[in-house]
Amino acid sequence: MRHRFPVLLFIFAIAAGSSCSDKPQSGISAQTEPPRVIRRGNGGEPGSLDPAIAEDVHAFNILTDLYEGLVTVSAAGEIVAGVAETWVVSDDGLTYVFQLRKSAKWSNGEALVAQDFVRSFQRLADPLTGSAYSFLIEDIAHFSAIQSGEAEANQLAVTATGSHTLQIVLERRVPYFISILTMPVALPVYARDLDSVVASSPDDFVGNGAFVLSAHTPEGELTIRKNAHYWDASSVAVDEVVYVPIIDPGTELNVYRAGQLDITNPIPPTHVQMVSSDLPGHVQIAPTLALYYLAFDVTEAPLDSRELRLALSMAIDRNTIVSVTGRGESPAYGVVPPGVFNYDGADDPASQLSKDEREAQAREYYRRAGYSSDNPLHLQLTYDSGDIHERIAVAVSSMWRDVLGVDFDLRKMEWQYFLDTRENRANWQVMRFAWTGDYNDATTFTNIFRSHDLQNLSGYSNPDYDDILSKAAAEGDTTRRAEQIATAERILLNDQPIAPLYFYVSKHLVRPSLEGYQQNVLDRHPSKYLRIQSK
Repeated sequence: MRHRFPVLLFIFAIAAGSSCSDKPQSGISAQTEPPRVIRRGNGGEPGSLDPAIAEDVHAFNILTDLYEGLVTVSAAGEIVAGVAETWVVSDDGLTYVFQLRKSAKWSNGEALVAQDFVRSFQRLADPLTGSAYSFLIEDIAHFSAIQSGEAEANQLAVTATGSHTLQIVLERRVPYFISILTMPVALPVYARDLDSVVASSPDDFVGNGAFVLSAHTPEGELTIRKNAHYWDASSVAVDEVVYVPIIDPGTELNVYRAGQLDITNPIPPTHVQMVSSDLPGHVQIAPTLALYYLAFDVTEAPLDSRELRLALSMAIDRNTIVSVTGRGESPAYGVVPPGVFNYDGADDPASQLSKDEREAQAREYYRRAGYSSDNPLHLQLTYDSGDIHERIAVAVSSMWRDVLGVDFDLRKMEWQYFLDTRENRANWQVMRFAWTGDYNDATTFTNIFRSHDLQNLSGYSNPDYDDILSKAAAEGDTTRRAEQIATAERILLNDQPIAPLYFYVSKHLVRPSLEGYQQNVLDRHPSKYLRIQSK
C-alpha cells in the first residue's frame, strides 16, 4: 500500500475525552472489577471504519480488533486460523475451501455463516462500493468482469456450499492469496450494512472481532471493549482498549512519558537514541516491510537515460542516509525488504562495492550519459514536508553535487499537493516516495513496477520484467518462483527506474508491564494478544 506515515500530517487532534452511550451495547462484557485498560497511540483519526473503504493505517489498526476474517495474524505476524477453522487448496491452486467455526458469532449474538462472507466479498467487488483496495482480490474469478460492468457482483466466484463452508475460486494461481485474506478488505460486514455505510457509532455497531466499538469522539479518543460473543473470548485478557489519535510524535512521546499511553505510534526520529537511553526496556525497534525510495521519471529526458539513472543512484551513500535518519533503518540496494516469506532477495552488485568504487562508477556512468563539469546536469528533486524528508533531500542532492557536479533545485510541497503532483509525471523529475507491503510476499514490492501498475510512479516499462513476473505468478514450486522473482528484481535494478534508499524499521514505545507484544515484519499487533502484567 502507499506509505501511510504522511497521513499523520492531516489531523492535528490531541487526545480528547470520549463519550459513551448509556444504552446497553451488545457483545460488551459485564464488569465486576475495574476494567483492564490499554491505551494505544494511533497516529491519527481513522478515515473510515468500513473494511471495504478504509485506506489508512489508523483505521487498519482498529479494524483488526473489531473484525476477524477467514484467517488472521498471530502476535508474531504469522498467518493463523480466524473465522475459518480449517481450509484446503486444490492441487492446481485455484480453489480454496474454508470450514467456518460454528462457534463464530456477530457481536449481537447472531450466528456468523458462510453467506455473510459471500455478501461481503460481493460488496467489495462491486465498483459502486468504491473500494480503493478491492484490487487485492482481483484474482478471484469474475472480479475483472464485475469491475468493468460486464458482470453483476453476485457472479463473483465466492460461494457458500454449506452454512459453514465457503468456496473461493481464482482465475490464476496466487501463492500469497491466504496473506491477502488477512487484510481489512477481506473482513466480513454485517448484513444490515451491506447496502449502506457500515455503522460506526457505538449504538449501532455490529462486528465479529475480539472487541466491539464502545465510544468515539470525532478527532478524539476511540474506545473498544471486549466482545463477549467472540468465539475465543476466554483468551482475551484485556477489557478495554483506548485508541488515542495524537498526530505529532513529539506530543505522543510526552503523553507516554506522563503515563497516559501504553503503546506509541512512531518514536520521533530525532529522539530514538535519547529515548533508548532514558527508557531502557521500553523501545521496540524491528525490521518492517517498507521501502523508502526516489522515483525517476523515465518517460522523458533527461532521466530516460539508463546511464544517468545509474550514475545518480550509485552516487548516493546509503550508509550516510540512514545515519541522517538516525532511526535504525538499513540501507537498501534492492526493492524487497529482508524478512519476506520464501525470498532471500536479489544480489545487487553495487552493494558489494566500497564507497569509493561506487562513486567512481557513478562518475563513469555520468560521463557516458553526456555530462561533465563543463556540461552539468540540472535536476529537480520533489519531496513533501514533514518527518525526515527534507533532511534526506538535502543529503541526496549534496551527494549528487559533490560526486557528479549536478546542479539541482529542491522542491518542497504540502502532502496533499504532493500527492496531486505525484499523479502527473510531467510536473516532476525525481520524487521521493515510500511503499509498505500489503502482504508478506516479494511481489507486493516487485509488482508495483510492472508496466500497467497504477503505483508505477516512474512510468517504467520492460516487457521482460513483466513477463518474468507473470511466469512467477503461475509457478507452483516455491523455490523456482523465488528464483524468477529474483531475476525480475535484478532486471529492475539494472534499469534503475528508482533509487532505493533504505528499508524502514518499526519504532514503538511499549510499557514493559504489557505482555504479548511481539515484533514482526508486518508491524501488526492485535490487542487480543496483549495482557497487563500482574503486579
